[in-house]
Amino acid sequence: MLVPTIGFGAGSAVSVNGRQLFVNGQAFTIKGVNYEPIPVGSRGDGASAGCLDGGSWWTDRPSYIADFPLIHQMGANTIRTYGIMNDVSASNVALVRAMLDAAQANGLYVIMAYYPSHFTPVTDPAFQATTQTDFLAAVNAYKDHPAVLMWALGNEQNIDNAQNVAWYPFLNSVLGLAKQADPNHPVTTVEGECPQCTPAISYGIGSGVKADASMTNLDLWGITSYRGKSFNGLFSQLASTTTKPILLAEFGKDAYNDTTQAEDQAMQVRYLTAQYEEINANLSATNSTNALIGSAWFEWTDEWWKDTGLGATCNTHDTHPNFTRAGDSDDPNYNEEWFGLVSIRPINAITNPSGTSRTLRASYITIQGLLSPVAASSSQATGRIFNDTVHNYPNPFRVGVEGTKFVAFTGVAATVTIKIYDAGGQYVASLSNSSSGPERLELHWDGRNRQGAYVSSGLYVARIEGSGGGKEEKQFRRIVAVK
Repeated sequence: MLVPTIGFGAGSAVSVNGRQLFVNGQAFTIKGVNYEPIPVGSRGDGASAGCLDGGSWWTDRPSYIADFPLIHQMGANTIRTYGIMNDVSASNVALVRAMLDAAQANGLYVIMAYYPSHFTPVTDPAFQATTQTDFLAAVNAYKDHPAVLMWALGNEQNIDNAQNVAWYPFLNSVLGLAKQADPNHPVTTVEGECPQCTPAISYGIGSGVKADASMTNLDLWGITSYRGKSFNGLFSQLASTTTKPILLAEFGKDAYNDTTQAEDQAMQVRYLTAQYEEINANLSATNSTNALIGSAWFEWTDEWWKDTGLGATCNTHDTHPNFTRAGDSDDPNYNEEWFGLVSIRPINAITNPSGTSRTLRASYITIQGLLSPVAASSSQATGRIFNDTVHNYPNPFRVGVEGTKFVAFTGVAATVTIKIYDAGGQYVASLSNSSSGPERLELHWDGRNRQGAYVSSGLYVARIEGSGGGKEEKQFRRIVAVK
């Protein structure tokens, strides 16, 4: 694993000066990825129509523990989240803080987001009270954690609330209270554009209720942009309407080609490469007159629940376009189920909806070459089967109540076999799975032996073997079973 290069401190000091972002006194560029890994068989907006609720991804520790090292190895330094601040119960705060610990351990900062309702009237007193109370409670719950980069209140509110002018004075007021509670982290919101809407919706940043003189407590603007391979002068345009820095909070391209009606990883690579080159030329950390403090690719994994077309389900990888961009002459249709830098597939989407394997797309390897060329060449030259230590969670696990999940990342096409022995060296059970290339594999042990009976409480040892491409690698893992 690469050693993180970010210097975290207790409650890292993050600030905006001019158009630049500073972390602990040093100019900082956000090299981020949007992170909301919804498993096959789940939805990100609550359980419905045979789908589980997968939105609270920070409760799935095995997945993020396995993902974060890969995100770091890609060269990213930040993840952007959705709705992570909405639940301020003590149990949820503990889970989020555990996730923040893991992010810090892997050299990742976190953009902390509160996701308010898009359709409740902004002027509704109950909406305002809940949003303000919960947002401030979350700020106070996490402001001391060194992995926190900034607070974000709202995501594309302007699209769904039709540019409701009442949102912005309320937003500015709540952000002001957040800055009083925590002067060490910037506050932002994320705006979108919708040229296909009727009427068309533009950013409008820097004028009217979004003028700098009105948004006095907002430190920077976040935007989402899907315009094709080029942003078509977007960054210089925004720099002329506001003096605040700009965060490109979402951008990217899906990996489904509507012309060929097939996955097209090469097309996705072409888009992301061209977009990165334009972003890199507009960064404020290298030129303080530029407006852009960084960006976050959309997104880490595919999301099989996003398609709203006829017959679409959370258990199928659907292909209906979610939106179009007429200005994109190459592939104007955008399919939200296919945006991942990592593709997913179900182990068993019906009986085991949380069991989802991941495969690194060519876009991941390309981005790694752009952000961290040394890491890219190193990872390709190691010749190892496993990219990292194979872990299992939970450990200890309760026999007969829950199983334990092994998560292995293979760097090459390989077969992974796990043989489990008791403390006396007696063979108990075996598991096996295969990858087709760089991929995340999951192997589940339900706590039964070869005869189908649950094992006794005690210590067990897992011998983990990977083989492929003429190479072999072994690891060992201690497992504790309890009843």
